[in-house]
Amino acid sequence: MIQKMVLRGGGQHGGGSAIRRTRISFAVLTALGMALTTGVHAQSLETQAATGTAAPTESTVINLINLLVKRGVLTQQNANDLISQAQAEAAQAKAAAARPPVPLVAHAPTQPGDVAVPYVPQVVRDQIRDQVKQEVVAQAKAENWAQPNTFPDWVSRIKIDGDLRLRDQFDFYSPRNVTGLTNFAAVNQMGGFDFSGNSGNAAPPSINTTTNRSNLFSIRARLGVTAQVAEGLSTGIQLASGNDNDPVSTTQFLGGGFDKKNIWLNKAYISYTPTSWLNLIGGRFDNPFFSSDLVFDPDLEFDGFAANFRHALPVAADVTLFGTLGAFPVQYSDDNFPSNSPVKAGSDTKWLFAGQFGAEWKINETNRLKGAIAYYDFQNTRGSLSSPCALFLGATSCSTDNDAPDFMQKGNTLIALRNIVDNPNLAPGTTPQPQLFGLAYNYRLFDAKLEWDTKLMDRYKLRLDGEFVRNLSFDANQALHAPATPVNNFNTASANVSESDYRSGGNGYMFKVTLGEPDLVEKGQWNFSIAYKYLQPDAVLDAFTDSDFHLGGTNAKGYVIGAQYAVARDAWVSARYLSAREVYGPPLVIDVLQLELNARF
Repeated sequence: MIQKMVLRGGGQHGGGSAIRRTRISFAVLTALGMALTTGVHAQSLETQAATGTAAPTESTVINLINLLVKRGVLTQQNANDLISQAQAEAAQAKAAAARPPVPLVAHAPTQPGDVAVPYVPQVVRDQIRDQVKQEVVAQAKAENWAQPNTFPDWVSRIKIDGDLRLRDQFDFYSPRNVTGLTNFAAVNQMGGFDFSGNSGNAAPPSINTTTNRSNLFSIRARLGVTAQVAEGLSTGIQLASGNDNDPVSTTQFLGGGFDKKNIWLNKAYISYTPTSWLNLIGGRFDNPFFSSDLVFDPDLEFDGFAANFRHALPVAADVTLFGTLGAFPVQYSDDNFPSNSPVKAGSDTKWLFAGQFGAEWKINETNRLKGAIAYYDFQNTRGSLSSPCALFLGATSCSTDNDAPDFMQKGNTLIALRNIVDNPNLAPGTTPQPQLFGLAYNYRLFDAKLEWDTKLMDRYKLRLDGEFVRNLSFDANQALHAPATPVNNFNTASANVSESDYRSGGNGYMFKVTLGEPDLVEKGQWNFSIAYKYLQPDAVLDAFTDSDFHLGGTNAKGYVIGAQYAVARDAWVSARYLSAREVYGPPLVIDVLQLELNARF
């Protein structure tokens, strides 16, 4: 049965705008016109047979075409072509034999703006749809709307990210600071230094404590690639800048005669998520623990393996439990040690075994509380005095040289590692003493951290951070009565020191307040923060803590003030002022100002 369908006009919006948004080719409109002409002609014959009146068979098509021109779908030229074709089809139809009349069911327009459109058979509509689809796909390919199967499948599973930081730094030293502090890290890196003064050597390497440094321009550049290998299995690689292989900094100073800058492998890992609540990762990767820069520098990457879990409590959906277990090799002993002996020393790998357990509670829409306790067990870090070492007989090393850390900053209590035998052919006290230095303690850390996010006046985000750390292995008496006694952390700069001058401790803590958006993303976001830090000499390993506060290491206390503002999406400027001084020992005040421009993608 052929029927008429009523289209609501809807003015210049609604259906008209929908039609204008569709790209319909001339060929498609021609097909539509032919279909409508055929339908109109059939209806015209039926009406004429039923009523005995003659109406122009092409009138409905012409009205429809004129309406499409009026709505902006067709140009006048295309409309004229379609009208000509409709008239020709109508003339051919009039010459055909009339069919028996068929009852009509018509729905006349009932409202101003309604349009009567003849019914189009399903088969014709399917043909029009298929033709439109083919032409749209062809046009999309031609105009680069979509290119199916143009790229291999692996491209869709690759993600590239990175960031760049430009920094101008100023280091300020108090004129009252002590001078001549030995740089023990540099001593170890040069393979030892003769402190006897009988080898014609100059003074040992020392730390700058009095000369300000201004406009230290630097960059930090990082570029990473993450690939989804299979469902639940991914891998990642990141390259980063850096002056050297320092584990706590990717800063690269500019200058140096415009020489090329270094690029290091900063991350390389494989991650596997067998279930929604468990993730396993191995290689070199970001810090997997919930912690601050009190214990670990933000740039520190971990080598080893870790398992992270996170699971919401079924009885309290607002509470989520999380935790981490990990094993991390910190330093391997030299497998060819000692090099001048056929008998090699056994392995004495320094390890970090760590575990953390915590919970996050979403109290309401504006309050969130997150806390965790952790245990970090650094094994085999403590150095020991070697067996008698006759370097004068040609030995190139002593039995405990492997106890010297690969990397140190400053602050931890140190001991001499070599028990050097005097040369009997020399006067007493004149035998060279090229020494290496190791740590006086093991470091088994208990750490507790708490973070509260809320809003101030229901408008400004506010974050409160607190952390406490305690080295459970710290024992000053143990260090003082060991075969090798401490060589630093005395309350005087004099060379004549006694046990009563030794000062150290195993505690540290931090408080921080951040007002504004903690992590800037959108343009116009900002934050302001102020923090206080207190870190006794042997609270944590000085190698891995914040490299900016007091210019790295432990035995420091003071405050940090910072502000950030997002100048564009994922781009922000920041300023930080870090003021720190010694906890124990002779005066050492160091202030640092950092001005930065950051961008990420």
